[in-house]
Amino acid sequence: MKLLCASPRLVRSVYCLIVVAVLPWIIWNGFLQQLNSEWNDMVLRLRPPASYSQALGQIVLLAIDDRTAAKYGPLPLNRRTLGAGMQALADAQPRVLALDLLLPEAGDPAADAALILALRRYPRLILGAALDNDGQPQASWIDPLPAFSDHATVAHVHAAPDPDGDVRSVLLIKQGASARRWALGLEAARLFLGAGRPLEQTESVTLGSIRLPASFAENRILFINYVGPEGAFQRVSFADLIERRTDPELFRNKLVIIGVTAQGGGDRIFTPVSSGIGMSGIEIHANVVRTILDRVFLRPVGPAAEFGLGLLVIGAAVLAMVWLQATRLLLAFLLLGALLFAAGFASVSLGYLFPIGSLITVFVFAAGMAAVSEHSILKRSLAGEVRRRQEYAFRVQAIAHEIKTPLTAIQGSSEMISESWVPEDQRLEMAGLIHKESKRLTGLVHTFLSVERLASGSVPLDKRPVALRQVCDEVVERGRLYAARKNIRVELRALDIQLNADQELLSFAIYNLITNGVKYSPKNTSILVAVEEGSTIVTVSVADQGQGILPAERERIFERFYRTRRDEKGSEEGTGIGLALVKEIVEQHGGRIFVESQPGGGSRFTMTLPKE
Repeated sequence: MKLLCASPRLVRSVYCLIVVAVLPWIIWNGFLQQLNSEWNDMVLRLRPPASYSQALGQIVLLAIDDRTAAKYGPLPLNRRTLGAGMQALADAQPRVLALDLLLPEAGDPAADAALILALRRYPRLILGAALDNDGQPQASWIDPLPAFSDHATVAHVHAAPDPDGDVRSVLLIKQGASARRWALGLEAARLFLGAGRPLEQTESVTLGSIRLPASFAENRILFINYVGPEGAFQRVSFADLIERRTDPELFRNKLVIIGVTAQGGGDRIFTPVSSGIGMSGIEIHANVVRTILDRVFLRPVGPAAEFGLGLLVIGAAVLAMVWLQATRLLLAFLLLGALLFAAGFASVSLGYLFPIGSLITVFVFAAGMAAVSEHSILKRSLAGEVRRRQEYAFRVQAIAHEIKTPLTAIQGSSEMISESWVPEDQRLEMAGLIHKESKRLTGLVHTFLSVERLASGSVPLDKRPVALRQVCDEVVERGRLYAARKNIRVELRALDIQLNADQELLSFAIYNLITNGVKYSPKNTSILVAVEEGSTIVTVSVADQGQGILPAERERIFERFYRTRRDEKGSEEGTGIGLALVKEIVEQHGGRIFVESQPGGGSRFTMTLPKE
């Protein structure tokens, strides 16, 4: 996780890959598929009325409503009453008559004869049929009696409710044990147009010049483009027809659909645009006809397109998360969300059922992951900034502490040197002390600035071929002078090796390790400087025989201004900057430094430097 946090773009990309991994589950989740349907339902309800519709003016619904049931009931209507209505309607000469009624059994012979006589007056007649035990492999058809249907087209009256009970589509064709039946709405549209038998292709069904998007793979489902809620089509009460209180011109040359609309008739189903009591069956059939005649088909985008759109949303999220941040990232996601909602509204107008629920979920999930990634990145940045501020404050405190000692000496000596009672020899001594402490102060400031410049990379390396044995000879010679005060021997074991390096900085690093070893080694011991060559690296090690370093402090000794607890209590002076400078120099050369040490067993500092 620390590696991921080191690269903000990598963090964002990894979070996006998580979104891609769960994309199939998001898109093809049953709950979200239902959400897609609910979204499209809402768009259908909110869209403005159609500016033009051929079907609305060509379809009349003849309703066996509550008033008809109250006056001529009970339901189903007596066939003599039904025949009387059919005779009255035949005088108006409709182009097509479709009965959303089942007539499978024989009734009163006189009443049946009257109905048969009335039905024979319609050259284009459709009678309804239904499957007994629908959904079973050997389901049988409940067909009208041959006496009623011998000159009629028989069509199925089944709807296709979704899991939530809403009817959003119709099966254009259903298979029973003995026959296949086309949907009543399709047959009504076919006869109204005067077209021949429907022509089936793999991806569609052709009706005259109209191509219906109903594929074989999807069981010939046709999505219904509802024109509006119940009452969108012209409707006449069957009681008014029997009583001849209706203008016959209302039916002339029209498509008339007869069915039960009474609330107790049991032929009401919920649809995306229906009211609380559901929509009557004849209104659903009329919407199927309207969808076909007006050619306002609704096409689902399909699984492949859904997945592609999901990837497109994630791609946009990836670009936003990788290239933007903070306020710009927020604005980009708000814009993306607005575009998705706009596309959801526009798609239905263009005839496509947009998987807006799935895409919005993908979008929200991607936005959530973006928020998580931004939070982790900002949290890390904030922690880094706090750490830098604390480090800077500590550096200032450390430098202030180191500067305080020479400043105090300079201040005290400068006050006393002007006193007349101070002997001349003491004045000279004080002047020397002031000079010594001012040089020490200058050295402290110079060292502080050097480590800052090295850390920021503002000190360029002057890399040249360096004879490492010669460099070590010079450094060890200086180290021996420094170690003489404690009678410590400094030995060198080195090969003749050429290395590309900044000679001045490399000399400083090796000398610092030697003087560091002298500081923390007891008298009359030795320090070994060894240079060894590997296949790709060169190692320079400095080993002493001092008291060693505690395990808990080994990882921190290369931090700036860090001093071990023993150093702080001891007599050796220092700022804790030397080893930090050595580490910066080694890393600037592309190498690394580490220490091996045991309490009481001495320490071995090793620098590894690449040959190239």
